[in-house]
Amino acid sequence: MKEKLLVTTLVLCLVACNGNEDKNTTSTTSTTPTTAVTELASELDEKFLLQVKKTMDVVESQKLWHGYDYKSVPQYFIRRENGKPVTAFVINPQTTIDNAQQLGKNESQGLNVLQYEGSMHSANDKLKAGNDAYDYDFKIDGKGYYIQSYSQGEVEILDPVITSAFSLAVHEVFHAYQGKNFKNPPHYEQLAFDKFDTYPLNNELLSLQLMLMDTLKEFPVDATSQEEVKIALKKYYVIIHEMLKRDPTAHSGFQTGLIYKHGLGQELYEGSALYIDKMASRKVLEVAKDSKFIFHIPFEMDKVSDGYATLKTQKDVIDYFAFQVFYYTGANAIWLLNQAGYDLKELEGGSYPYNAAKGYLKMSEVEEMNLLAELKQSIQWTHAQAAALRYNSLQ
Repeated sequence: MKEKLLVTTLVLCLVACNGNEDKNTTSTTSTTPTTAVTELASELDEKFLLQVKKTMDVVESQKLWHGYDYKSVPQYFIRRENGKPVTAFVINPQTTIDNAQQLGKNESQGLNVLQYEGSMHSANDKLKAGNDAYDYDFKIDGKGYYIQSYSQGEVEILDPVITSAFSLAVHEVFHAYQGKNFKNPPHYEQLAFDKFDTYPLNNELLSLQLMLMDTLKEFPVDATSQEEVKIALKKYYVIIHEMLKRDPTAHSGFQTGLIYKHGLGQELYEGSALYIDKMASRKVLEVAKDSKFIFHIPFEMDKVSDGYATLKTQKDVIDYFAFQVFYYTGANAIWLLNQAGYDLKELEGGSYPYNAAKGYLKMSEVEEMNLLAELKQSIQWTHAQAAALRYNSLQ
């Protein structure tokens, strides 16, 4: 059930991804790295630490997001076997921690990292009391750390669909960065999980969403031309704009509707975090080097593949299209904006990717109408309508 692993991670994000204004994202390292040879980490631990180090290097060297200094973030990772904690490591310690052991250069992978099991069980208890995967502001010597568990299946990745431990970390720590640096756009509102059934998903809107997914499904692509980027951005903008105009929950202009307030908000916050972790994964993992933001076949999500169908019930449809889809469309839009030369830092000021695309493209009303008409005359639209009808017919 490889897709279930990713969906589980996305649901965990709903619980803890936002509201991290006070989370610690900086480090003052107090421990001097040792040159001694040590034998504190297993082969699996070293592999994970190397993935974390490579991720830090990618975020910095690729300038994935100006100001996001992932390499300096204090983190505490707990390795589990059969669900039980067996060892733990502090990256970027903020104090001289009693009873902690510095990893030597032969094991540290270039990180300032300690083996420290003194808080391992209390950290694991905090994880289990929450979403059982990650949490923020765990205290060691009074200083806050991002904490997360990892296990063999989250380090030795054979399929890019499976969420790796290092990509989860860089994703969730970015949410802490958002909490400190992003200004909420006007009208932004995140729907509670039990309110997803209020999100508008009639056949027309679902058809538009599916056509958007199908339009973006091939990205990211290396060496995409500026013309290709602009065409894709235009389609993204026009489809979203049409959805906003048709939003039945918008009572006083499209900014009062759930598509604008919730959907585009999730594109910004979850899309940008997925953009960071996916672009890092493509560089860190060989198996993920060609992976895309969208890994489903948009018009066949109710079909069984490898013994599993993404959409089996109406609840599946609601959960996917009222929440999960925005990770993918948002990441795509942000990647396209970056390719076009847009400064992603501008999104921190309270702008959705949709607003950024609108300002960048400056399409006339006639251009918008003509492109929408062209899209709705395509075979892609016919397939989108048929799929939407099937999905909305699920019980």
